[in-house]
Amino acid sequence: MGNSGRGWVIIGIIMIVIGLIFAGLTSFFLENKIDSLVKACEKEGGKALVEKSGIIVTTSFEYACEK
Repeated sequence: MGNSGRGWVIIGIIMIVIGLIFAGLTSFFLENKIDSLVKACEKEGGKALVEKSGIIVTTSFEYACEK
């Protein structure tokens, strides 16, 4: 592998690492958002219903607050 091939491999590895970092941050912020919604619902005297689906990158959730 020449110098240019090695450079592309390094660029690819850096992009993978950056992608994993962003996926982790997105998951972290989503969990915090869900927690704050649940706490707000419980403060109002309701029962929070949260349904999560997907994995790290494709995570989505449905939220409902029953009072």
